[in-house]
Amino acid sequence: MEEDKLLELPLRLDENLLLRWGRPEDAEALAEFNILQHSDNPPEREEWLGDWTRDLLSGRHPTTSAKEFTVVEEITSGKIVSSQVLIPQTWYYEDIPFGVGRPELVGTDKAYRRRGLIRLQMDIAHALSSQMGHLVQAITGIPWFYRQFGYEMTLNLGGGREFFWERPGNDKPVEKETYQIRPAVIDDVPVLIDLYRAHASGSLIMRARSDDIWRYELAGAHLESEAHLNAFLISDSAGKPLAYVVFSQRGKAFTVTELGVLPGRSWRSAALFVTRELKRRADVANREREKAISHIVFPFADTHPAIRALGTQLEKRRNAYSWFIRVPDLTRFIEHIKPVLERRLAGSVMAGHSGTLRLNFYTDTLKLTFEEGALTEIGRYQPDDIEDSDAQFPDLTFLQMLFGHRSYDELDRAFPDLFADAEAIVLLGALFPKRPSYIRGLN
Repeated sequence: MEEDKLLELPLRLDENLLLRWGRPEDAEALAEFNILQHSDNPPEREEWLGDWTRDLLSGRHPTTSAKEFTVVEEITSGKIVSSQVLIPQTWYYEDIPFGVGRPELVGTDKAYRRRGLIRLQMDIAHALSSQMGHLVQAITGIPWFYRQFGYEMTLNLGGGREFFWERPGNDKPVEKETYQIRPAVIDDVPVLIDLYRAHASGSLIMRARSDDIWRYELAGAHLESEAHLNAFLISDSAGKPLAYVVFSQRGKAFTVTELGVLPGRSWRSAALFVTRELKRRADVANREREKAISHIVFPFADTHPAIRALGTQLEKRRNAYSWFIRVPDLTRFIEHIKPVLERRLAGSVMAGHSGTLRLNFYTDTLKLTFEEGALTEIGRYQPDDIEDSDAQFPDLTFLQMLFGHRSYDELDRAFPDLFADAEAIVLLGALFPKRPSYIRGLN
């Protein structure tokens, strides 16, 4: 079905099912639906799912409202049996912004599954995202499921390193704290922008935060919603800001999702202060808990300054999950990030390169033409046979290189049907080096 037609709702699906856009008055019914569908253990209701749903439908969110929801309901009863939402965002590829559509809260009542309701709503979300000019769609979700809609598991999600207070030397007291901590407020946004940049300085992909988004995440979202930014400003003894931290607590751990320190200030001192502050909070909470909070998770790559600052006080790396990423028009996205690719090439051992790089994805192709280091042509080519290429990537595995998730060598070890000639391997490494990304999940 054509994209424009997909967006013509309501649509009657059968004698008793109607697909329509969401409405503000759906808030309570959709909140209850999402709690029931997405709570990991249904008897233990995760009420924050309802808070998040209400926030997105309220009209207060900077980019999302009821009109980005799709809802399937029974005509006779009005009962909601399936729904999802598209959250528009802006991300950066190094310094180049691009639009991203985030399908989220994707769910169907168990009695109505395997009828294609999610597939249809994903098609609508993709059409809506395209209409908004997004170049990429991204989702955090259950294993494999979104691969069937053209997504590849790319960009780390979670994982990282752990800090246990019981480990010798990790609960070392100080005579007097020289740092102070308080909740961040809207007036702190100018310094938070600098601190956020410090946190993400080594990140290939970074989510943009406008002033409106900062205000919403700090003060507009429900306190129990995943969209709420539990941010704290850290200051020195004179009250001068030097760092910030964002954390959450679930199960037996605190998770530090963001940590940034201003230039000229000690990352190690700030990180150790965070471990002591969270220990104080854990001690208070543990008085009433059956299972004690025992550690902190830092879900960052080993290159993040906080990981390097804490060093051997951290446990070994935890395996990460992954974002699902979809790039519907690869040539358009490559064209969009061309300045980054040319800049990387100029700083590499392939500086000034002239030639073509032909990538065969078995069901599609990509050809990049370079003239004296400039990327002059981006398009497709018609291979003479299955091996007619400079490099072959099965399925969507090239996206893992494009987004810095895996190096060529790592992909080569994992996929026997991935091949490249010697020059292509060097050129691919120059254009698409491995590099971590720190993208906060639900919001």
